[in-house]
Amino acid sequence: KEAPARISSMSKGTKLIVVVRDPVTRAISDYTQTLSKKPDIPTFESLTFKNRTTGLIDTSWSAIQIGIYAKHLENWLLYFPIGQILFVSGERLISDPAGELGRVQDFLGLKGIITDKHFYFNKT
Repeated sequence: KEAPARISSMSKGTKLIVVVRDPVTRAISDYTQTLSKKPDIPTFESLTFKNRTTGLIDTSWSAIQIGIYAKHLENWLLYFPIGQILFVSGERLISDPAGELGRVQDFLGLKGIITDKHFYFNKT
């Protein structure tokens, strides 16, 4: 909670880069990793929904809370204007790393040196 104020006090012009994933994909990944270590945990559906009939989401589960990005950004936006924050898609970072890193380079005002030739996709 103190980090945004501290960073802002050191340099108001600081640019922030936030990598986000689709919140549903992120929650499923979190669950899958936990399940591999603790096979006796409740089902994904029972952790996700307060009421499956109405589709009411249980926002008390940490895997859901992490994906509510607006909640985590509120404090940062008190100290940094939205123009100083770049949101990078975790999915596009995997599917098009050069493209996403090109956006990062542009955002930071860096020379665009990272291209597709810097990446090799291993299908295995």
